[in-house]
Amino acid sequence: MQLPRRAASLAAVAAASAVLLAGCGNDDGPSDGKIEGADSAKKTSAAPTPTKGEDAPKEERPDFRTSDITLPEDIKLVFDWKQPDDPEKAAALDGAADYMRAIDHGTVKQDPKDPVLARHVVPLQTAEAFATKKVQIDVDKGYTVTGEERYSKAEVGDVVDGKLAEVSFCMDQSKLFSKEIKTGKVLRTEESAASYMRLTLVMQKPDAKNSPWKARTFEAEERAVKQCKD
Repeated sequence: MQLPRRAASLAAVAAASAVLLAGCGNDDGPSDGKIEGADSAKKTSAAPTPTKGEDAPKEERPDFRTSDITLPEDIKLVFDWKQPDDPEKAAALDGAADYMRAIDHGTVKQDPKDPVLARHVVPLQTAEAFATKKVQIDVDKGYTVTGEERYSKAEVGDVVDGKLAEVSFCMDQSKLFSKEIKTGKVLRTEESAASYMRLTLVMQKPDAKNSPWKARTFEAEERAVKQCKD
């Protein structure tokens, strides 16, 4: 029997997080669990614009960008996409990349309330709920992560209401594994359809200058082999 690459399925965690939010009221959004602005971002945004460079040979595509989020040397996140020409779309994609880095940072630190993670999410929304629950499961299992996680096929929709943009991309976890913290044992599994997912985030522009775009909503499509595998 194979162990999961992560402590839990990302899509399962996302679904559970949405249930947790169903009864949450807050000052930043409605109290019925719906995400203010997420529907309008999807309905009024033009078809997402593929980022440049998708047709270039893989070996010629540079990683997306460096980040101030540091991870151990045995964890490598590869962003196999190019930056959009539009500065706001580029910033939204930049924020999405750092959101994924921040989730791994929380797992490494074994802290669901990791300050690094908190800087990259909108409070009391599904992206935060997913990330904190994901990290908490890893903490409960005593797992960290090791290996390579590759992101590709990014699409960024138009910025809606001057502050929201939908970002979607593929995630390949075929070379990323859970690792037991106490023993250092790596829980290796074989590549399968479960290794590939298509993620969709609604990113929110910050009010303060020079602050990162933050993840607001999170959705995951599992077993996205046709959409994601080259």
